[in-house]
Amino acid sequence: MYWALQKKMAKQWLKEIARDLLALGSIPFYLLVAVRSMIGDYMVFVYQMLISAIAIFILFLIIKNSDMHVARSFAIIAFTSMFYNDGLFAFFAVLIWILIIFSAYHLKGKISQILRGALIGVISLVVGYYGALLV
Repeated sequence: MYWALQKKMAKQWLKEIARDLLALGSIPFYLLVAVRSMIGDYMVFVYQMLISAIAIFILFLIIKNSDMHVARSFAIIAFTSMFYNDGLFAFFAVLIWILIIFSAYHLKGKISQILRGALIGVISLVVGYYGALLV
């Protein structure tokens, strides 16, 4: 009985952490990062985030059944890593993104959706990066 209870608690703990990790790709968190960057002189970062968000939305309409948490979290992690330009931060951010991928698989179990979300994230990153250079 003790081991069954402990196993159940471990599964609940893993599920909660997985949901927390996916929340890093939520719309409110994405907006929080973008709006926070408006404080100060970081308009290039703001433009990158906003252009990338528009690209994510458009791509979501084109590429169906995609994991949008994965897509948004990729853009957030990539742009913040470029912004801070620090190897330790970038390493930690990539580690977190890998955990987000595992969390998406753990909670949703559809690798094809995750891969499509990652593709949307990569495309939106390129669009956001180069689009911000044009603004």
